[in-house]
Amino acid sequence: MAILLLLLSITVSVSAKPDTFKPPDNYLIDCGSSSQTTLPDRRTFSSDSTSSQYLQYHGRQINLADQSADLPLPIYKSAKVFDSKATYSFHVSKTGWHWIRLHFFPVKNKEFKLQETKFTVIAGETLVLLHEYTPKGIEMREYLTNVTTPNLNIMFSGEKDSPAFVNAIEVVSAPDMVITEHIDALFPVGKKIDGITKFSFQKMYRLNVGGVVIGPGNDTLGRNWDSDQKFLKPQSAAKNISIAPNVVTYLEGGSPLIAPPTVYASAVEMGTSDIIAPNFNVTWQFDLDHSYPYLIRLHFCDIVSKSLNELYFNVYVGGKIAISALDLSTVTNGLSVAYYKDLFVEPSMVSSPFLIQVGPLNEPMGTKNAILNGVEILRVNNSVNSLDGEFGADGRSAMGPSRGTVAAVGFAMMFGAFAGLGAMAVKWQKRPQDWQKKNSFSSWLLPLHAGDASFLASSKTSLGSKKSAFHSSTMGLGRYLSFAELQEATKNWDSNSVIGVGGFGNVYLGVLEDGTKDQGKTEEGSNGTSSTLANGAPLAPAVDNRPVTTPSHNPAEVQVIEDHSGTAMFAHPANLNGR
Repeated sequence: MAILLLLLSITVSVSAKPDTFKPPDNYLIDCGSSSQTTLPDRRTFSSDSTSSQYLQYHGRQINLADQSADLPLPIYKSAKVFDSKATYSFHVSKTGWHWIRLHFFPVKNKEFKLQETKFTVIAGETLVLLHEYTPKGIEMREYLTNVTTPNLNIMFSGEKDSPAFVNAIEVVSAPDMVITEHIDALFPVGKKIDGITKFSFQKMYRLNVGGVVIGPGNDTLGRNWDSDQKFLKPQSAAKNISIAPNVVTYLEGGSPLIAPPTVYASAVEMGTSDIIAPNFNVTWQFDLDHSYPYLIRLHFCDIVSKSLNELYFNVYVGGKIAISALDLSTVTNGLSVAYYKDLFVEPSMVSSPFLIQVGPLNEPMGTKNAILNGVEILRVNNSVNSLDGEFGADGRSAMGPSRGTVAAVGFAMMFGAFAGLGAMAVKWQKRPQDWQKKNSFSSWLLPLHAGDASFLASSKTSLGSKKSAFHSSTMGLGRYLSFAELQEATKNWDSNSVIGVGGFGNVYLGVLEDGTKDQGKTEEGSNGTSSTLANGAPLAPAVDNRPVTTPSHNPAEVQVIEDHSGTAMFAHPANLNGR
């Protein structure tokens, strides 16, 4: 009997999950207030003035107060302003998941324009919560991070002309089960994402689909659940349904800590009152930054079916099918049983707008309907451990080198460009008096030499005795020909040397690698209908079997540039094709 009782106690302790959670760490701070503040949901916030052990700061701190009567919570009536760095330090009695909630409202005052300030907030030395942030109104930012150190520091970084401020801070323990170690990827199907506890998260959306707003006082973990109405597109495609929350049950091992019964007691189903055979999806649209991955948590509870195996439907996330032919009664082995599904969405899968949809299964079995009870969308930190912006706490960029590195490279390139221009200017000032009669201006201005020939050779140099040796090994263009070589090979661009028309204009007699001239021979004769270049490439064929001809040119009309000035070298190619 003793052994049986021992086994029974072990079984109960393993399978049971608590319905309530008492957080080991529960810091609620009303920043800038001179006394503690009690909210309507019965939570009490301590003053950071009386609890000075939390705060370490440099520079100046100022308490501000706003007596506006229309503020929703009293914690927004006061704020702490820092014109330099300030750190709130919280002792962690038990490591693990912790909520961080930051409350902001730019309190009206004569000294600071808090609506225009920009500041950065970093948690735990490396996690960027906010980067150059400017609160515009009442805002609450919520984060979930796995704390592994005995203390959690939250640092606010402002400047004299752009101070940092905060109205209230919450640091609260969360149960280990709130995020599991392994979840499914949205794509590809079947892929598992491991090491989830190493990530940090920011709440982007948390919706009680088909139900009312749920405040922290009515949630099992002090969370806010908003209405889904403004995200439904169109709203006419959906219909709200609900049951009594006490009807909702949880799977063995499940817990209302994931979501309270109120979330599962309401849902949206397809608006089918006027449709006999509905065939559409109920759609929710969200704005997401595609620079981050996301964790999508979907909550389901079959509160519409009258019997088991009656409801089958598909679930789509980001335009891809996330769950096919979902039968909640089979998954949960019952009706009105809470169930949730986590999906990891890579940045490449994030569309704009981001859609979550449910729709009927295109099969004859079951009822043509689909439901959804709740949605949570959590942003996941990027590669530099930031939840806001591309830069990490150490200045590294998620998109590439740090700003300092980019600035250094840019400065070096700019310096090099100016140095090169300066050197050319000095050489121009020291140019020879008879530079126009020299073989090539590159000999004293542009150091482009290869082998025994300059980039531009003298027009009087014999092609047989000296050839240009300037090659391009990277572009695969073979040997460059100097202007003089081209001029002599084409007989000073004489129209009698034209042997055809190519894609870029007239084609002249070529120069072979051995220095001999191409005589214009063809593979089929000498009529010019299938002439080839020196490299064997065919010319444009004749049209209607007529020889290819080009407009005749008067030699006097061809511009002959004897001098080798910079203007001449870069201007002449426009005249080479005869257009």
